[in-house]
Amino acid sequence: MVNPLILFAILTLSACTAYTEKKAESPKPISQETPIYPHYVHKNRMLGLVKFNYDVDNEGNVSQIRITESNPDHHFDDVAIKAVSKWRFEKNKPVNNMPATMTFYMNSPKSN
Repeated sequence: MVNPLILFAILTLSACTAYTEKKAESPKPISQETPIYPHYVHKNRMLGLVKFNYDVDNEGNVSQIRITESNPDHHFDDVAIKAVSKWRFEKNKPVNNMPATMTFYMNSPKSN
């Protein structure tokens, strides 16, 4: 039998995010920062979704981020923007209005 305290610790420490991007003519990613699950929403076991568009400049930096949908309203926006602003792409392939979605969810322990 699993100790309830251990199970709670595993559930608490296993918060995750998933990132999906619609494929289009775009520069290849060099690095993509993973957002940090916000403490308040993690503590309250909230799930979330942030849809956004972003631009990549000639140097491979993200130059603009525009939130198009956020659920629950604005709880994950700041961490999504902070992570995406650190993304880097191959140079000399600027692109505008790249769509992407970040899904925030709590992981449950895997069963064998």
